[in-house]
Amino acid sequence: MKTRLRHFMELASANIWMVPSLFLIASVLIAFLNFYLDKTLFAQHVQFPKLFLYFNNSENIRTLLSVSASSILGVAGVSFSITIASLTLASQQFGSRLLRNFMMDRFNQLVLGVFIGTFLYCIMMLQFTSSMDLEKTTPLISMIGLLILIVTNLLMLVFFIHHTAVSIQAESVIADVNGSLQSQLNTFFPDKYTETEHLPESVTEHADDPFEGIDNYIYTKQSGYLQAIDMESLIAWVSDEDISLKLTVKPGDFLIKHSLIGVCLISDEQKEDFKKTISDPVNDRFLIGAKGTASQDPEFAVRQLVEVAVRALSPGINDPFTAITCIDRLGDNIAFLIDREFPSDQHFDEEGRLRLQTKPFTFEGIVEVSFNQIRQHGRADVSVTIRLLETMYCLTQQVRSQAQAEAIGVQVNAIYSACDENFKATKDRDDIETLYQKITALLEERFSKG
Repeated sequence: MKTRLRHFMELASANIWMVPSLFLIASVLIAFLNFYLDKTLFAQHVQFPKLFLYFNNSENIRTLLSVSASSILGVAGVSFSITIASLTLASQQFGSRLLRNFMMDRFNQLVLGVFIGTFLYCIMMLQFTSSMDLEKTTPLISMIGLLILIVTNLLMLVFFIHHTAVSIQAESVIADVNGSLQSQLNTFFPDKYTETEHLPESVTEHADDPFEGIDNYIYTKQSGYLQAIDMESLIAWVSDEDISLKLTVKPGDFLIKHSLIGVCLISDEQKEDFKKTISDPVNDRFLIGAKGTASQDPEFAVRQLVEVAVRALSPGINDPFTAITCIDRLGDNIAFLIDREFPSDQHFDEEGRLRLQTKPFTFEGIVEVSFNQIRQHGRADVSVTIRLLETMYCLTQQVRSQAQAEAIGVQVNAIYSACDENFKATKDRDDIETLYQKITALLEERFSKG
């Protein structure tokens, strides 16, 4: 249930209408509250100082409300136009999948919410003040609230223009995606040796695969991106049913209808109605949608950075500086993962029996997702190739295990092998050769197999 609720909240936060909708509701409540206070506190026309005489005239008040409503609606229209223009620009330069980040921008949602909320507040007050003379009410609190809203709207407009101009810059887009990536990595990969002592020891280190040779296959009922798995519910269910389950897919994978998603250990009695008792409950705990999400996929933001880099390397844009910035950010996050604990792919019940084995995220897999496409699309650019090797050299200095060294070594060899066919200048080849020799020598020195 918690997984589904978090998943719903993430999908809702990606919609630009969520915060403005809350502001519309709030504006109605505030309008009712202010007018109620005015009727309670100022039930009769009160003799105010000359500064407040304006609020005693119903015509003046209605004029102010009408002008404010029409003006704010015009400003809201301009803001919507600026937002759409920035989204179009971002889609062309950075890719349509990054529109999700712009739509989730809380400041943009806040500005639009304030504008349309103020408009609705004015409309509500126009209805209330129509009986002002009859009830002899002075809407002092309501009008002071309107003036505060107008000043707030003017300030918001200035900040919104500045924010939009900054947010569509390549550095800001990359920094925003990188911030999301770092937050995800902190969530998915705990600090080694401090947050994983409670986990049971992995049985695959000292036992054969218990699922080998099992043909109780589970297939997906629909196609789409696997957005999340309700792990808590799934583990509780397999424990109650006294079965063991191995998943062959992970969040972020695209599932083709009727494709394999898992295999399970079950009794002969449970095989009689396998589809209803096993396959359907497993499918019900898979959240599948038309697009990927970041809720359980740490590679989601990695792919966003890679997309920015690949688009920057396209002939139509040809911006290696943006690609190099993405490489720097990706290298920094890979270095972060070196000292992090990757979650166990095995889940046990209270008696220590293996109940669920998942398809894990690995260091090698994240390295490949980070650099494969950039390497392939940037193989003809000297500066990108050199920066890739420089990043690999920095990572080589920090790797802690043979598996990590091998993952870096695969990328280094793939980068170097493309140089023979693309770079003819002696200076470029010498720089690349020097970096390659330094990396291979360091890898051999630290992780010699001899």
